[in-house]
Amino acid sequence: MESVKLTKPILKVLRPALHGAKGTIKREILQGISKLYRHKDLWIVTRKEQSEFVIVAVAGRGLLYAVPHLIRLAEQHNCTSIRWHTRNPNAIKHGFKHLPAELIEVRKGLFHNDEYVYRLVLNGR
Repeated sequence: MESVKLTKPILKVLRPALHGAKGTIKREILQGISKLYRHKDLWIVTRKEQSEFVIVAVAGRGLLYAVPHLIRLAEQHNCTSIRWHTRNPNAIKHGFKHLPAELIEVRKGLFHNDEYVYRLVLNGR
């Protein structure tokens, strides 16, 4: 997994995963609040919130193969958990299917566009 700079073509790939927050996420990446990573054909935006590693957006293919690298990255940042939000739990669940990730919240949205919040506790901490 490598850290990469944000470009217009990458932003275009990420757009569907940003759910209208493109400007905010772009600003956070440029300010260093969020980080952009690439793992083969997968683009991942992350940020750290206290001791939690937050997956902000994922776009592309190969999440299943990137998950071990994400866990290692979270541990390198001294995080005790990984959290992600999704409107399509089946799309992201596949990558974490062999891990004890827990659904911690469902935020009701308009027109059945609910947001699901998951957490994976690392090393039983």
